[in-house]
Amino acid sequence: MSVTQVLKSVDIPGYRILRSLGEGGMASVYLALQESLDREVALKVMSPTLAANAEFTDRFLKEGRLTAKLSHPNLVTVYDIGQHDGVYYLAQEFIPGGTLREHMDKSMSVPAILDVARDVALGLAYAHEKGVVHRDVKPGNVLFRANGTAVLADFGIAKAMNSNTMATQAGNSIGTPHYMSPEQARAEKVDGRSDLYSLGAMMFELLTGGPPYDSSDPYTIALMHVTHPIPRLPQKVAWLQPLIDQLMAKLPEARFRTGDEFVAACDKLIATAPEAKAMRDAQSTRKRTAARLAVVAVDQAAPTQRGLAVETEAAGAALPTRTRPWVWVLVGPLLLVVAVAGWALLRRSTPLVVTDVPAVPVPAEVAEPTPVDMAPVIEGDIDSLLAKANAYVREAIVPSGESTVVGRKLSSPPGDNAIEIYQQVLRLDPQNDAARSGLARIADFYESKARAALDRGSVTGCNLLAESGLLAEPERASLQALRERECPPPR
Repeated sequence: MSVTQVLKSVDIPGYRILRSLGEGGMASVYLALQESLDREVALKVMSPTLAANAEFTDRFLKEGRLTAKLSHPNLVTVYDIGQHDGVYYLAQEFIPGGTLREHMDKSMSVPAILDVARDVALGLAYAHEKGVVHRDVKPGNVLFRANGTAVLADFGIAKAMNSNTMATQAGNSIGTPHYMSPEQARAEKVDGRSDLYSLGAMMFELLTGGPPYDSSDPYTIALMHVTHPIPRLPQKVAWLQPLIDQLMAKLPEARFRTGDEFVAACDKLIATAPEAKAMRDAQSTRKRTAARLAVVAVDQAAPTQRGLAVETEAAGAALPTRTRPWVWVLVGPLLLVVAVAGWALLRRSTPLVVTDVPAVPVPAEVAEPTPVDMAPVIEGDIDSLLAKANAYVREAIVPSGESTVVGRKLSSPPGDNAIEIYQQVLRLDPQNDAARSGLARIADFYESKARAALDRGSVTGCNLLAESGLLAEPERASLQALRERECPPPR
């Protein structure tokens, strides 16, 4: 689109359109000049389809004003939000370095990937402290400043999209299937730990070149987030698996509680893992260079231009383009470096323990999900199996019919859930009424949850819950009708 065409299509007082930056299903983005302050901004103009939805526009303005109050180096700053003649817009700082999705087309080193993950986590930690959840953390929403710092964009829009009307219109849960958390796929209420799951999925893709779960069908991808084991990293970067495991734990309470906890665990792993030795060596080099430059600056109160140029040139190869915070704090006493090195030497034979971070055991099942016809036999006698399954049901389904985490121990994890345990009881005793009753109760629970999701407009959530119910009672006609007719998966 030419500048002339853009000027004709977008006329927002106080902003002069310079050029188009891109277009998507939700909005068009322009580089514009905010005339009152003579500064360039990224002007995001909502699509006419969204602008015609009153519920979306009201929430967009409300949430946009909330996120405009967020001020953090790893979050895009929102300057202005409003509407003019039915055109809804958001003006935010212009970030010139492109998106992470664009950078993923090039080879990224492990340190660079961890830099991005840490930056995003720090931004999320701040936003979550302020009560704001992003809901759509993905490479396309991560931008880069000129110095290489990663920043997260589009908080307000993601939350505004999370409404009944918009969900119905989209025909899906809010979020991008490749990065959505299990609770988001089920249309449950989410908190900051859902964003951390999405960060884990994004980090996995950066490290491997492909998303953790993939399919040509978005519904299938969402289902895989709910039911499939956490994917394994290739051997070259397998030392980072504990971070992926805790970011992508199926249950929110098993994940890092905050972005800050993830950063602490990341730094601890880099400080102790043998595979990170090259990073620690690079850290020492940068620290020595910084210390040498500091000595030169002190000893030569008025250095000659030539002397300063020579010192800078000599250090150039060791100095990174971007000064990073890492585990390696770049400016610090050399004595601290020695102390850390000594501590690391003493701890080399000690397994990694992350202080104050909930421990998550690595799943025993690391291969592809076990096919139904090869399901593992669950050991135990009938009485002990029933006791275990009944306990799982009591934990997941409280008397009011509500559950803090839908499906906790009802249908997952594989080999240790109420449905599979009841089914094992029926293999031992095909007429066991207690097992049949337990399966019926689970099917009732999932059906009620599926209908509630459908009432909220979440077709994907409805379908996933109906699928879970059919695991308990495959022949239940009402669940089959939900899955096939009332909330079918996208074709």
